[in-house]
Amino acid sequence: MKADCTNGKPKTPNQRQRILARLRQGSVTSWELSQMGILGYNTRIMELRQAGHNIVTTMEEIQNQFGETVKRGRFSLVSERHDA
Repeated sequence: MKADCTNGKPKTPNQRQRILARLRQGSVTSWELSQMGILGYNTRIMELRQAGHNIVTTMEEIQNQFGETVKRGRFSLVSERHDA
């Protein structure tokens, strides 16, 4: 039986699974998600919300490498869907 395996290799978690696992560890910024290789993070966050996960976004101001003040999103998992 090959549960969660492809060609004998463990199945790689999809982007939603990776984001959810990271959110369970604490808040995460849009920059951190892009560093994880998740460039379409807004769509994945929306899908997780539609699946019942309460994820809030807080905008924070930071200075970029040019000294300019820019905003970035910080995502936090408030509560999760628990199926009976």
